[in-house]
Amino acid sequence: MSVGNYDDHTGLSCFSPVINIMRHPLWGRNQETYGEDPYLSGLLATAFVKGLQGDHPRYIKANAGCKHFDAHGGPENIPVSRFSFDAKVEERDLRMTFLPQFQACVEAGTYSIMCSYNRVNGIPACANKKLLTDILRSEWGFKGYVVSDEGAIEFIMLAHKYTSSFLDTAIASVNSGCNLELTFNLTNNVFMSIKDAVHLGNITLETVKERLYPLFYTRMRLGEFDPPEMNPYSSLDLSSVQNQEHRDLAVEAAIKSFVLLKNQNHTLPLDIGSIRGKRFGAAAGRPLILLLFNAGPLDISWAQNSIGVHAIMECFFPAQAAGTAIAKILTGSEEANPAGRLPATWPAGMEQVPAMENYTMQGRTYRYYGNQVPLFPFGYGLSYTTFQYTDLVVTPSIQICDTLQLSVQVKNTGIRTGDEVIQVYMSWSNASVPVPRWQLVAVQRVAILLGGSVKVSLLLLPRQRAVWTSHWLLEPGKFYIYVGGQQPFQLTKVPSNVLQTSFTVNGKACPLKTCST
Repeated sequence: MSVGNYDDHTGLSCFSPVINIMRHPLWGRNQETYGEDPYLSGLLATAFVKGLQGDHPRYIKANAGCKHFDAHGGPENIPVSRFSFDAKVEERDLRMTFLPQFQACVEAGTYSIMCSYNRVNGIPACANKKLLTDILRSEWGFKGYVVSDEGAIEFIMLAHKYTSSFLDTAIASVNSGCNLELTFNLTNNVFMSIKDAVHLGNITLETVKERLYPLFYTRMRLGEFDPPEMNPYSSLDLSSVQNQEHRDLAVEAAIKSFVLLKNQNHTLPLDIGSIRGKRFGAAAGRPLILLLFNAGPLDISWAQNSIGVHAIMECFFPAQAAGTAIAKILTGSEEANPAGRLPATWPAGMEQVPAMENYTMQGRTYRYYGNQVPLFPFGYGLSYTTFQYTDLVVTPSIQICDTLQLSVQVKNTGIRTGDEVIQVYMSWSNASVPVPRWQLVAVQRVAILLGGSVKVSLLLLPRQRAVWTSHWLLEPGKFYIYVGGQQPFQLTKVPSNVLQTSFTVNGKACPLKTCST
């Protein structure tokens, strides 16, 4: 969505992005998410929302709709239906894992949020006042509208048995903060009862106006009520679709997404001259390169451990440019060099994966994985070149509300130009409550010429070291910083190193909201 200028997109209300956490490798919608890390998901969601909606002061190209709010990503039908599932989530897990990326979406200016099918701690998400009003609007300042997942309003009664009539369902959902019913039917069976609820005094006219306002405001920002010539996005035509710039971007995006998982004896990149013109039969299996086209984690331990599989490339779903992009990355043509990194942990087996219907984060994702060794860790990815990190500089001591500054030097020590993904992780040494073992707090992709070196400066905001008690709390103490092309203490090595240091936060513990940042 870095461009977003497509004639068939303008004026639409989009049900995307999907920013639920990839918390289980068997969830059927993993391919739509941005992975298992809430910080990374928030960064990508922010870019998606801003790219889709644009930056015009009066109009938006299309309105984004971040979903599914919240604690989604559970069972589809087995052992329980997603339409009636109750996600029982501890408050700390909710705040530190399931909510941050949605807050990032709100701060990016999304015009809509989609509430999910499931219950959250006993209350259907689309009738959950805590989620839709207390957190979304009162805490985060969301000004847009909440739309239900398709049929989710009816399922409040039909699946969850939370209400006993469509009238009661309308009362529960509207009063809790839902603005719009998305239904399987031609008519909104539940919201058609709003008029009766108003007459009975169960929904106030003021509440109806509050729910209507963001719907019409969004339509105004989409330009529905203005002459087309007033809206600059109305001038976009079909010449914007599939032009050369967009085709080139599709190739670039695909190449940048590929993750090199294995490269035994530097099999890749292939030497075109050594294989051109050979009969396919003679070339078969020399070498054997495994290309993966999939969504979430796979158990490919057989291939990783086999000397007969020389290289493994995770391609995900590279879309229209698949053929061109794969040819370039396998041969290294035009300096193509894999620098994608896994957005989720790949377990070594299902014995490392807690049950899907269990919503505790213990044992899930790299932040809480424990002592088990995964097949491939979060943030993992190889390159055709190597990198060396040096000169890590971190402000050694800061005050409780200060932003931490850090810098590091990264040199390309290999034989090719390439991109490196600088990953910064932080851990707590003496937090007063349970916290992740470490977590991603900064990430930046940089292109480094052969033999070249770059200095990268990054910031760590106070909110990134806050912990959840009954509110977001900043605590003094010692914190550790790890900077490199991988996680700290990673057993599956990549061709770069990790630097470690620490800093001290001084002062008294205080609520995050008392700080300006």
